[in-house]
Amino acid sequence: MSFLVADIGGTKTLLALAQPGPDGWHFEHKTRLPSNDFRSAGALVRHWLQSTGSKDRPLDGIGLALAGPVKSVEGSLRAQATNLDWPVMDEGELGRELGAPTVLINDFAAIGASLDALGPKDTVTLQPGAAESAGLRLVVGAGTGLGTCAVGPPPRSRLFAGEGGHADFAPADDWQAGLAQWIRSQEGRCSREHLLSGPGIARIAAYLQRQSADTGLAQALQKADPAAAIGALAAQGHAGALQVAERFVSMYGGQLGDLALAALPRGGVFIAGGIAPRWLQHFETPGFLRSFRNKAPMQKLLEELPVHLIVHPEPGLLGAAVAVHRAVEPVGENA
Repeated sequence: MSFLVADIGGTKTLLALAQPGPDGWHFEHKTRLPSNDFRSAGALVRHWLQSTGSKDRPLDGIGLALAGPVKSVEGSLRAQATNLDWPVMDEGELGRELGAPTVLINDFAAIGASLDALGPKDTVTLQPGAAESAGLRLVVGAGTGLGTCAVGPPPRSRLFAGEGGHADFAPADDWQAGLAQWIRSQEGRCSREHLLSGPGIARIAAYLQRQSADTGLAQALQKADPAAAIGALAAQGHAGALQVAERFVSMYGGQLGDLALAALPRGGVFIAGGIAPRWLQHFETPGFLRSFRNKAPMQKLLEELPVHLIVHPEPGLLGAAVAVHRAVEPVGENA
């Protein structure tokens, strides 16, 4: 079977031809294209098919993961890309236009769908815990924003993408409370996403820089991608950047613990997003799990939950492949 899959972002779209095999999924003709160069999802897909010579290749389905809400309207799934001036996408209309069954899925729901296809080398275990095979799983990931998704147990693995990143940030100590108040003075409120994201790393650094007058942080904040610049400084052992990383993973652990208490994901907590794999060494420090567990009187409960960090390079693309494969060959009720 062959599927066209895409992970559509506001800036770039990654497309590939996906094929399932006994040893996992295989991807061919991986291509990144500027999303804004096209007027619609259909135009982008048609261009990719033409440019890769796949135009006349039969497809069993098309899976499109995108940053934006996906909802059912009159029996058909429709989606609106958050950061693209594209018309509303309709599964049925796209399928007819492109000549293959088409599945639309929220980008973070796609990461949830990828869980059942991840291999042993695709995750790093931060806390082994005691996984329950029938337990709920929770995916949380920081990148441009902060995404959340609850995932049911396999084989059906129902997906429930949420917006937990837009909930209010709950400070765990006086320093965090001061940071949150500083952000509220600028933004009107302080959400989790205001801190647990690439822009959030820059905000933490700016707050620390105000207190210390650290010239290295000041220079990093002037870069086009401050979070990447701060990460590079931390890798060089810069004290101020290391403090930013320490504060970031500590707040990440605390907020993740709050989300875990709300959902009780006994099947495991999975950390996704673009930041975590690059900052793996910081998530492996004691401060992350200490903050995750510091929820008296529920420390023991949180210690029992498995916590994994996803290091697969393209879980969104993998999840799009899983989603369209399930749509074409749905899992039986008793599978």
